[in-house]
Amino acid sequence: MFSRARAAKIAWSLAIVLASASAGILVDWRAPGIDRYTRDWLMRLRGPQPVPDDIAIVAIDEPSMLRYGRFPWSRQVIARTIDALAAAHPKVIALDVLFTDPTTQEDDESLSRSIGRAGNVVVASQLTDSPVHGGPSRWLLPLSSIERAAAAVGHVNVQTELEGIARQISVRLADDSGRSFRAMAIEAVRVADGTAEEGVTDTQNALLLGSRTILLGSSPRDAVVEPSQSTRVLRGGRMAIDYVGPAGSFNPVTYSLADVVAGRVLPEKFRGKFVLIGATAASLGDRVSSPFVRYSDARADQHGALMPGVEVLANTLNVILRSRYYSETSDMAAFLWAAVVALLTLILLEVAQGGPELLKQLAVLIGIAALVMVAGYVAFLKLLIFPPLVPCLVAFGCAGVLGLLQRSLTASARLDSNIAELALSGDLLAPAGPGIPGPYHWAKGGPVSLSRGWLPRGLEWKARMLSELNARLLDRAKFINFALRSIEDGLLIADSDGMITFANRSAGAILGAPSRGLVGQNLAHRLNGAVDGETLARLIAERGHIEREITIRGLRQRQYTLRLAAVSADEKGEGPVLGIVGSLSDVTRQHELQQTKNDVISLVSHEMRTPLTAIQGMTELLAAYDVEPGRRREMNLAINDEVKRLASMITEYLNITRLESGATEMRLAPVRVETVLDRILILLGPVAGQRQIQLTRDISPDLPAVLADLDLISRAAENLVSNAIKYSPNGTTVTVAARADEEALFIEVSDQGYGVPESDLARIFEKFYRVPRVQDAGVPGTGLGLSLVREIAELHRGSVSVRSEVGRGSTFTLRIPRTEAT
Repeated sequence: MFSRARAAKIAWSLAIVLASASAGILVDWRAPGIDRYTRDWLMRLRGPQPVPDDIAIVAIDEPSMLRYGRFPWSRQVIARTIDALAAAHPKVIALDVLFTDPTTQEDDESLSRSIGRAGNVVVASQLTDSPVHGGPSRWLLPLSSIERAAAAVGHVNVQTELEGIARQISVRLADDSGRSFRAMAIEAVRVADGTAEEGVTDTQNALLLGSRTILLGSSPRDAVVEPSQSTRVLRGGRMAIDYVGPAGSFNPVTYSLADVVAGRVLPEKFRGKFVLIGATAASLGDRVSSPFVRYSDARADQHGALMPGVEVLANTLNVILRSRYYSETSDMAAFLWAAVVALLTLILLEVAQGGPELLKQLAVLIGIAALVMVAGYVAFLKLLIFPPLVPCLVAFGCAGVLGLLQRSLTASARLDSNIAELALSGDLLAPAGPGIPGPYHWAKGGPVSLSRGWLPRGLEWKARMLSELNARLLDRAKFINFALRSIEDGLLIADSDGMITFANRSAGAILGAPSRGLVGQNLAHRLNGAVDGETLARLIAERGHIEREITIRGLRQRQYTLRLAAVSADEKGEGPVLGIVGSLSDVTRQHELQQTKNDVISLVSHEMRTPLTAIQGMTELLAAYDVEPGRRREMNLAINDEVKRLASMITEYLNITRLESGATEMRLAPVRVETVLDRILILLGPVAGQRQIQLTRDISPDLPAVLADLDLISRAAENLVSNAIKYSPNGTTVTVAARADEEALFIEVSDQGYGVPESDLARIFEKFYRVPRVQDAGVPGTGLGLSLVREIAELHRGSVSVRSEVGRGSTFTLRIPRTEAT
């Protein structure tokens, strides 16, 4: 059975691979424009190449037309240009200008003599179609005197595709009478290399030009018959143009014709180089689109200008000189590569199963597409190959769709089998428990027929079947679900790998997540370090139990008793371990009562004892002795101060207790902190002035309003400023600052006091704690102020922190989030 299923799977995979590869080739055949576009995209992605230093362009540009007038000029201007260039001894001069019509005899002879004296000038010809449909094509040839004087004649025809982009040139063109000329770039290289006509050989896939080999594309080639004493069959063909960059890429080696004639260009600029003379002025036309017409450079500048014909010639010449011939992929090779991509797609989709399957499959598809694109780009960039991107991407898409469809059908058939197995399971799904319907019985004749053909059942059948099975499962699960969710304590059930499979509402509330959201998460992770994976593994291995108290931090810190136990497959606990059951019992109230008891004992036994003792002593003295009036008044004032101190201590303690217990109701409203701080500075200014302490304000002018309790924020800020004044020496400065960032608002109070030792920083926000320091012996205080500030900050979901250096002072920072407090 397994071998048969595996063989069927392999057969389906091979069929999908062949169909996908065939679809890729068919699309490539029927829509060649897509392939051309991908080649243009690869060239733009590669970006501009270094400008060759052995090519120079003499441009018939706008400055030249301003100098010599509207083109065409007197041919003596071109003659003087050629004479100036010939004096610099270039390798060759390619004249990309047609001289088909005679002008004055003097001008024509002057140009012919200059071309002849140079001895290395290649002149242009152009093959034109007949104005009559179906008529013969003919050559536009240079004047006979110019043709005889020139070293060679080359055609300047540029082939453009349907969208007007020039991607190739014809190596050789012929008219209907059989007269042919090679491309000007090829003739320029032949003349520069000194290769005779006899040294040029046509082969099936290349043109042998002396020691150079010009590779031709795989497009169909025209057979050209040239009449002579013995008829020769010449092979045509096209050569792909590898553009250096967008229009204007040759600007660094382009010189105005007017400057050349005037002698303003050094001869070294042309010595030993390939010099091209042609039009770049926009008004002269002779422009075509290149693959870079939609190119955007690193500065996001668009290069949409058309390219002058002389730059196309320069790019073609550069291809020959650098041997940058791009080879095309044959149809068979493209089919094989498309098949490889399709096979790889199926294999990786098969691997990407389980877990977050959709994300894995999406990642696989994105990865394969990226791999195809990167491999194609590398082949284009390094191997000079036009990669078969279109067949490969089409095969990839087809294989992805067909592979997922085949997997869907297979999964659907497997689901049919599982439904049938579950439907025939008898009364195993029968529910139990009071208030739950009794044993479930199928309708007469069973739910539906379980027999099926070679195709999986449809979705409607599956929906009906699963609906009936779901009813049985729900009836069975209701009682257990109601029982577990009615437990007041948090209840968690995890599998043997520690992954949560069930959580009741109490557990969700305790852990700060919906109970359904906890399912599938790691138990150790959700318990925030209370237990680790090793502890859970030991619990399962030993089939034991764990009980410990843990602290869970949320809006307010709470304490729980955590109990964990292993669940075995039998009642004796000796079977395989199925998972872990855990409970969380809230013991926060017990801890709070104990802490309150401890605080009250501390308050009574330590903090209140000193003032009560003083009051008791003074009252006994006043009762037992006749104290002089002045002394009596001092003692009465001291008793009053101690009573106020006791009242303040009790009030602050009760305030903190109400904040800790959540009894204080927050009145949230937009608060302007700068207004609060200004009021505090005015209120405490006289207190600071009594000790010559200067209060400095450093508040940002663009503070936003925060949602907070005005009274609580005012009390917290006032406590910080008051503390800074109390614990600062006379004549110092206290700075109150406020600033904000995108997340929170910060109130900073800095003093130049005695500072807090590092050993005391951890306890400075505890209730009743005061830094033991000789300088503060006479400073009144309860040790509750900073604890109150901390409680107010945490109630706003913020925090308070301190930076201090002994002898230099301290800075307390109150952080209030800008998000809405709850």
